[in-house]
Amino acid sequence: METKVTPKPKLDSKILKCPNKTIFFDTYEAKNKSKYLRITESRYNKDTKQSVRYSIILFKEDIEGFKKTLEEIKLD
Repeated sequence: METKVTPKPKLDSKILKCPNKTIFFDTYEAKNKSKYLRITESRYNKDTKQSVRYSIILFKEDIEGFKKTLEEIKLD
């Protein structure tokens, strides 16, 4: 028996284009109705001619801590 997987609809999506990569910010709703953010970095590998993607997932209760930590980072 074949299982049909329905793709999750995005609630919102933003894209940040950088010189060597693209970063996607996509929000979804989990099965338990909690919302989460998936941040995906996509880079094109010229040697293999393929896109390489890495993602992290943050649930709603983690976002404030994530934002606070980003603000504390010093790049001087």
